[in-house]
Amino acid sequence: MNLAKAVTHRSGILFLVLFLFISCFCLAQPDQCTPTAGQFTGALQISPGIGCLPLKITATSGLRNVTNVRYVYDYQGGAVKDSDLIRDTVFTYQKPGLFRVLQYSEQDGRQLRACAIVQVYDTLPPELVVTGCQMRVMVTIPKSVEYQYDWYRVDWGDGTQEQLGGVSPVGVHTYSSESQRSISVRGVHLYGNCGGTTRVSFRPDTKAMTPVIDQVRAVGAQAIDLTISNPGGNRFRIEQRSPGGTYVQTSQRSDAVNATVRLIADTTMAVCFRLVLADTCLQAAPSAEVCYTPPKPPEPAPVPDSTVFLPDAFSPNADGINDHWQLQGLLGGKATLTIFNRWGEVVFSTDDALTGWDGKQQGKTVPPGTYSYRLDQEKPDGRRFQKRGVVVLVP
Repeated sequence: MNLAKAVTHRSGILFLVLFLFISCFCLAQPDQCTPTAGQFTGALQISPGIGCLPLKITATSGLRNVTNVRYVYDYQGGAVKDSDLIRDTVFTYQKPGLFRVLQYSEQDGRQLRACAIVQVYDTLPPELVVTGCQMRVMVTIPKSVEYQYDWYRVDWGDGTQEQLGGVSPVGVHTYSSESQRSISVRGVHLYGNCGGTTRVSFRPDTKAMTPVIDQVRAVGAQAIDLTISNPGGNRFRIEQRSPGGTYVQTSQRSDAVNATVRLIADTTMAVCFRLVLADTCLQAAPSAEVCYTPPKPPEPAPVPDSTVFLPDAFSPNADGINDHWQLQGLLGGKATLTIFNRWGEVVFSTDDALTGWDGKQQGKTVPPGTYSYRLDQEKPDGRRFQKRGVVVLVP
């Protein structure tokens, strides 16, 4: 006998009939679907033979007067154990893939064998990228190759439907009103007319709402936090400039409705920020400029009853004249001397206030300029005093 195949389509249902020869029922044969000379044929019909998860099929024999019909619905090749065979003619596939169905039967004392193929498609909801621009919306499906859908059916939510191809699908639609829409995209397999569906919401808007900067705050010497409100949910980018300079784009982008964005910036210098919508189709001006200004050095405050005098200038240039800045007067009790630069950073501190300051920070001479100092005193009787002032370091 010869191997014969028959494929029949009936009302959208695919019937696969595959006739195979069968010999003496030898379970040790490597592949039960591979015919050899002198074998008798069985007949297997699967309905439907192709479809989406979960796929429920019915298996029958195409021959009359057959008995002892048994099946393996996911035959992997090789020998078959009796425990692998089932008599149920209805089976449901719960995972996608290409499956072989093996049928054993008997007719007129002969043992028959037949195989058929079942194709089960996945029904993954397609992952969408939705880009809106006022009244226009664009939908793309970046992973379309993975889904293997033959086409995509798009319902734009306003009575308009569109069919997109299965490879690199892109849909663009323009709405006539600002009502919120529910967009649904269904992937469709040709055989079975089935697939997964994803739904997203989109609200058209004739106005482009620019986000605003609510607060600028320094968080350390090299970082600034921007607190941003973005009620429109539009994607924006952050630009910055120094006073008197031009705006340059940072690497930060976001579309969060409310967000705190951290930027790298020198907090000892003034810097200004603004927000610009990233989508060029949105015609909107940049947000209002918001600037950060570093705090001023602490103002000196006179201390009453002070019996200590500190010079207002010195020159640590190793010429032997005024090389050291030292306090003068009576200093009873405990005292701490702290020196600040113009940004309020501590450059020198000591609990031995009488030794004064040599104009160095961690062994290196600081730049010439004006420095603030604070002298904290605690008298033997427990009274506390504080003296503030400035000293000029002359080169």
